[in-house]
Amino acid sequence: MKFTTYGDANNPAVLLMHGMCQDWHSMYDFLHDLEAVYYLIVPGMDGFYDGSGEFTTFEDQCRQIEDYVNKNHDGKIYGIYGVSQGTIVLSELLARNRISIEKAFFDGTYVAHQGKIAGLGTNRMFATAKKRNGKFPKAMNIMMSLMGLSEDDMIMLNYIYWDATYTSIKNNIIQNYTYRVNPSIAATKTEVILCCGSKEPYAKKSHKILMKYLKNVREIILEGYGHGQMMYFQGNKLSKMIIKEWETNQ
Repeated sequence: MKFTTYGDANNPAVLLMHGMCQDWHSMYDFLHDLEAVYYLIVPGMDGFYDGSGEFTTFEDQCRQIEDYVNKNHDGKIYGIYGVSQGTIVLSELLARNRISIEKAFFDGTYVAHQGKIAGLGTNRMFATAKKRNGKFPKAMNIMMSLMGLSEDDMIMLNYIYWDATYTSIKNNIIQNYTYRVNPSIAATKTEVILCCGSKEPYAKKSHKILMKYLKNVREIILEGYGHGQMMYFQGNKLSKMIIKEWETNQ
């Protein structure tokens, strides 16, 4: 795992967790306004940055984050923002409870188990797109619609890291689609915000699952938005929202 930092190290440290098969650079590109308030740490998951080894498991990614935070921040981090698959890693970090996390912001969380068959289908689409230099088959439009997105939103896929190997892509996608919430998350003391668009039925289902376990939790539904749309198209607006929610709801 690769860690890249931005901003004043004297500010509260915040991790930004990227989505499935995504280039880590996108997190800073979209949310750089957070740098005015926080010291930003952007992890690149194994398999999805230049010079990386293969992607392994979410547990291994969590271990590497924990090692980094323990070594560089005395085991304590102010906040973590995760989008899409980044929320799965965030969920597992909270369940493992091996570092202190004061605040967590889940954006478009998809922790509801989707199944290996669905994962293999998605992997085929990604493998086809990799062969076509990033051009997805038409079946991708169906998946996008299930996330509250239209064909016009295909531009959001420009941040897929296509230099990843077929093995890393498959491992990452299957891990994503077969994840089940770790019940140990019920013990977390982290202040959690669950946020998604009103057009995201699967994220809303994931909220219901997480809220069975979480005690210190608030939900935000973004009216009229689909999966990741605010981050991609209105990153400055989302940054202001994160700061407001974390700093005015003490």
